[in-house]
Amino acid sequence: MLRLSAASLCLLAKRSMSVVVDEACAPRLRLALVRHGESMNNVHEAVSEAAYVANRHADPDLSPRGYRQADALGGFLANASRSKFLGVHPVDEVWVSPHRRTLLTVAPFAAASGHRPRVNTKLFEAGGVYDANDAYDAFAARGGLTRSEMAARHPTYALPDEVTEDGWYAPPTPGSGKETDDECRDRALGVAADVHYDFICAFLDALVAPATRGPFLRWRHWNTAITVVDVDGATGAASFVAQNAVAHLLDERDPALLSGFPL
Repeated sequence: MLRLSAASLCLLAKRSMSVVVDEACAPRLRLALVRHGESMNNVHEAVSEAAYVANRHADPDLSPRGYRQADALGGFLANASRSKFLGVHPVDEVWVSPHRRTLLTVAPFAAASGHRPRVNTKLFEAGGVYDANDAYDAFAARGGLTRSEMAARHPTYALPDEVTEDGWYAPPTPGSGKETDDECRDRALGVAADVHYDFICAFLDALVAPATRGPFLRWRHWNTAITVVDVDGATGAASFVAQNAVAHLLDERDPALLSGFPL
């Protein structure tokens, strides 16, 4: 039985039924995977690799543009009429990764819709939360937001027991500091659904090309882009409804809101 997973920002889930001729209806799960808004690390990365290494933060905040993207996303998804083409309404559940940038990205939607996002510690970005040296070849794991910090900043979110006063992140290989790409792929094969850039790539590969290993090269995602996937409950087969959709940003009529990676 296929078990789904999501990592970067937040995942919206809609349970529905697919019609099967002359047979009982089979359950179908529709997932909307949403990348987080632009982070300050994204800003540095867009300048150069050197700027990224010199200025990156283990758990970065959103950039000013990222906050605008999150506001546009929240208003769009909370309005069933505007976002009806995605086919995700009514939304049954919202999952979000424990990274600071994803918690902030889903906040406007949660406030506008009344949903209580569920933090899932399996949905984090590839690599996890870590500091790096100047050569970017030695890494030290950081715990991420503590339970008290997360609860104070997002009091309506449902926090799992894995979020403690020491944070929530520990690398899968003790002492390694940073999760590898293939360790992220293994996690995406065995989790259950929401999302970051690399984790979305790993998750989609897990659905359509599970033998893929190494770097994340098959998919591209704008910041706050929406990808909608249907998963057949009987067979595990996946079909795409939308990929890298950014109607909520285009509606703002400001090309400067687009950031990240296009198709």
